[in-house]
Amino acid sequence: MHSMTRERITEAPIAGSKDLSDERIARWGRSQHEGFRKFKHRFLQPAPMLFTQDHHPLWLGDMYRGRSAFLIAGGPSFATLDHQLLRQPGVLTMGLNNSPKTFRPDLWVSVDAPDHFLRSIWLDPTITKFVPICHAAKPIFNSDTWEFMELRVGDCPNVVYFKRNEHFKAKQFLWEDCVNWGNHKDHGGGRSVMLAAIRILFILGIRRVYLLGVDFTMSETTKYHFEQDRKKGSINGNNATYRQLNARFKELRPYFEKEDFLVFNCNPDSNLKSFDFLPFEDAMHNVLSEFDLVDVRNERTQGLYDTPTKEKRQGKGK
Repeated sequence: MHSMTRERITEAPIAGSKDLSDERIARWGRSQHEGFRKFKHRFLQPAPMLFTQDHHPLWLGDMYRGRSAFLIAGGPSFATLDHQLLRQPGVLTMGLNNSPKTFRPDLWVSVDAPDHFLRSIWLDPTITKFVPICHAAKPIFNSDTWEFMELRVGDCPNVVYFKRNEHFKAKQFLWEDCVNWGNHKDHGGGRSVMLAAIRILFILGIRRVYLLGVDFTMSETTKYHFEQDRKKGSINGNNATYRQLNARFKELRPYFEKEDFLVFNCNPDSNLKSFDFLPFEDAMHNVLSEFDLVDVRNERTQGLYDTPTKEKRQGKGK
């Protein structure tokens, strides 16, 4: 009896080790750096790419089928726009990193550690947050009291998780079973939340993306549209990443257009030249046209309840 007990105790850590190995493989998929290769025959589909914190598939594909969205980055040019236009009914917005400091979006994406970002983003149930699944157990940081909270990312409302890969390959970018955010240093470096955000918008069914605050340049005097200092090394690093992203988006654009997934830059002075420029006002008109240019304040309700469907088809009750 005593020997059996000792045997079980000896075997338990080995079994636990195997469980952990399975868990690591399940979290990463095929490998930490690689995504899903798009096979020649389209009947083979990737596994679901969005999850709950317990790794249950959460299928949100085509939630916004064929619609448009404004993607709001951190560039200072965003401060020059009329933000009230973005608050109109029918306008879908996605923010990056700390851009919600100046505008609260409908959707939000981050890839870095959660303590980099405002706690109000995490606590806001009206913002759908897309976050790498490895951050679920990490604590939220209170930038007012300058201390970590007991609250974890996984305790926050309306959070959707994704798996990342860090080996950029343009031809499979739109179809991988995980979300690429650039390259690991072993593959040339240069990672960005913007890559992840654009991929997630595609998964959600968005087919027109209008870029705001994508300036692709940083200096000692022009950093963000919110308060944040950057040291010289960080500024140089960001500018280098912008150059890499220009090349990657140029490589991606033909694959985007093949799927009728179009990206426009609404900043005429942006250093991102891979996408065509479209004035903000024109982009807004396009988006509101998808909403049928409805004037929600004067939209008619009279007669909707008491006019039968048959009579409506006959034009009665106008």
